[in-house]
Amino acid sequence: MSAEEKSRYFQELTLNLQHEGFIVKPETAEGLLPVELDDQRLCLALDTGAVRYWREDAADDRRKAALDKVVSITKTTAEYMHQIEAAPRLMVGSLTGDYRLLADFNGVVLAGHPTKYGIQFITWERMPERSSLNAGNYYGPSGGVDSYTAAKRNFAARSGLILRSDLFSPEQLVEVYRCVHEILDSSYPITEGRRKCLESTIEQIARSVPDLNERVEISNGEELEYVDALLTENSGMQFTS
Repeated sequence: MSAEEKSRYFQELTLNLQHEGFIVKPETAEGLLPVELDDQRLCLALDTGAVRYWREDAADDRRKAALDKVVSITKTTAEYMHQIEAAPRLMVGSLTGDYRLLADFNGVVLAGHPTKYGIQFITWERMPERSSLNAGNYYGPSGGVDSYTAAKRNFAARSGLILRSDLFSPEQLVEVYRCVHEILDSSYPITEGRRKCLESTIEQIARSVPDLNERVEISNGEELEYVDALLTENSGMQFTS
């Protein structure tokens, strides 16, 4: 990895870690990237996509979970940054700017677009003559590594690598997320095994839907409006504007 590639990787990794609430300090003289949690040292990120840490810095469950998240983020960031560096430019019609062709299958492309805010990922459909692109779906750059995961998922579905019927839509995942939360937040007795399964389910959904919070808010709002309308209708009350 060249010095320029390392610098771009550390810049992208810093953005992704900060997105998850970690504090990232400037690169050390040894070429490592310090990562902190609660103003305390957690680990050091290497330009290989690995991390170095001390056992005492991940002594309790919370810090161990945080370390696992950093490891996951560094591996995913290293994966797609390696592809970005090696990928050819996407040269199609009037498309301008730095777009890298990461995948191309069955008339659908997955592109990466470096920006000062991080990498943006886009899936496009090629027009029949392959001279232009259509119907772009954009992911990031402000969504952290979840943008990359969501873009890959969208590419797989749009290109036919995975049948759409085998995947839940974002709308379906939002409602599953809400239902699971209702169970976890209720006093309904469930086994520890089931609780862990449900908790991992909502974590997986959160990684799959980058704008999950906004979608949940909309879904909650629509349901509250529906309930208010029903109450008004059933009560027979009239309101003046």
